[in-house]
Amino acid sequence: MRLSIKNAYWLTCFNIFYFFSYMTWRTHMAVGANAIWLAGFAGKLDASILLLLFVACGMSLLPDIDIAGSGAKVHYVGGGVLGVFRGVFHGVYFGHRGLMHSVLAAVIVFVVCWLFTHSLFPVLPFVAALAYFSHSLIDGFNDSVGYFYPFVLRKVSLLPKFLRVKVGGPVDVGLMYVALLCLALFFLVHAQSFLPNINSSFILGQREY
Repeated sequence: MRLSIKNAYWLTCFNIFYFFSYMTWRTHMAVGANAIWLAGFAGKLDASILLLLFVACGMSLLPDIDIAGSGAKVHYVGGGVLGVFRGVFHGVYFGHRGLMHSVLAAVIVFVVCWLFTHSLFPVLPFVAALAYFSHSLIDGFNDSVGYFYPFVLRKVSLLPKFLRVKVGGPVDVGLMYVALLCLALFFLVHAQSFLPNINSSFILGQREY
């Protein structure tokens, strides 16, 4: 029985890597998913980690809902899954990488999640807000972002133009794999919390004597 649980555990980890490797939004989601480390630091590790992982992945993509009004023909969120919002997010405040990418938006995400979930999942608001803002942070390495919208209507970049990261370039892909390794490390380090019936030495492939 222990062997089958172990195999299922590692198969899940493998599927996560395989899944990310073929998605154009892989870097944002891979980095945002690492927000679940907050649960580890807070000692809140139980079955709800799957919910936190789902929330982190979703929130890491949500800021790009504003792409709907930017004129982009294809986008994984605004022009795809949430294409119904096409043409809604535009203008001075709601243009791409504007208000939806701001610090204020991340604060609003935190407050909303806190009001509705903190009693049941106290770590969820922090995970959601961190995953959400991780998207804006990464975008700052590629282009200018309205971090301080709507108070300061000026977009800023975190890097000078000659150092900015190209979308889909080697740095982008490298960041994705580093984030995936960190995510795998999280599940490896905390495996005992999720799979209490598996001995730690067994998980690491060591034979017990």
